[in-house]
Amino acid sequence: MKKRILINRVLISIGTIFLIITISFFLVNSMPGDPLVNIMGDEEYYKVKNSNPELLTEIAEKYGLNDSLPQRYFKYLKSILTLDFGYSYVKNQPVLDVVLYRLKWTLLLAVPATILSALIGGWLGIAAGWNSGGALDRVMTPVALVMNTIPTNCVAILVLAIFAYRLRWFPISGMTSGGLTGWAKARDVLWHMALPLLVMVLSRSCGNFIHMKSYVTQIKSEEYILTAKAKGVKRSRILRRHVLKNCFLPYITVLCMQFGHIVSGSIMVEVVFTWVGMGDMMNSSISSSDFPMMQLCFLITAVCMVLSSIAADVLYVVFDPRIEEF
Repeated sequence: MKKRILINRVLISIGTIFLIITISFFLVNSMPGDPLVNIMGDEEYYKVKNSNPELLTEIAEKYGLNDSLPQRYFKYLKSILTLDFGYSYVKNQPVLDVVLYRLKWTLLLAVPATILSALIGGWLGIAAGWNSGGALDRVMTPVALVMNTIPTNCVAILVLAIFAYRLRWFPISGMTSGGLTGWAKARDVLWHMALPLLVMVLSRSCGNFIHMKSYVTQIKSEEYILTAKAKGVKRSRILRRHVLKNCFLPYITVLCMQFGHIVSGSIMVEVVFTWVGMGDMMNSSISSSDFPMMQLCFLITAVCMVLSSIAADVLYVVFDPRIEEF
């Protein structure tokens, strides 16, 4: 039964990815503006247009801009299957090479942020929810609620202004000072990523804290928990065997959704700290109407979201034998 459920879920996910690919393609290609202007630049474009319009035709042919929309769509589907995503209009480099390079830096920042925030937010949420009304609950709950409503870019600007600009403890921008190798380069990268990592961990930990505290508070008031207390079962055993076990499944969904946003969820932080990752590249490619770059960025984001959803469903089926169908 579980095998059939998982197979059905995978097939639905493949259909979802195809639908997202189709919608994103037509949205990207319906954006206003002439891609040739972005490829050549305003001044060069109008200069060539007046003096040598045949060159514009050759460039448009090179990038497939003369093809009809259906032709471009089927070429795009073929490029996905062959992993040949063409060249960036702006950088004039293979799109896949540029994206993989940027993805490396985004994962370097986003993976530890997601793991640390899951551990910190989950642990604090359990402690506050299990001891409702305690000192930790009274302090952390209003702080988490306030922090969860403040946009991440505002927190990033505030942290940057205090710790980088005023105190000068950390660099204002960039990912490395350059000219370093080995352990010296690794330490320098860690120094540069300290502030953006702090902002992401702080923001996500507050959200995780609110979720986990809510789960614990709700579950500890269930009848089977009250029955266990009436039988004299130790509080630590109730927390470990009953509360945490039932909190784990909904918390999985929250964490999987965060991993789904691992590529696109740090756009504002990357822009503020000039961290040259996927978020910064998505922002710049949209501004410059770099269609091939945008399409691959959207594709990777969609795949991450769908895979995270599949992971959540798989973990639900594995850890909860009561689940027979989605």
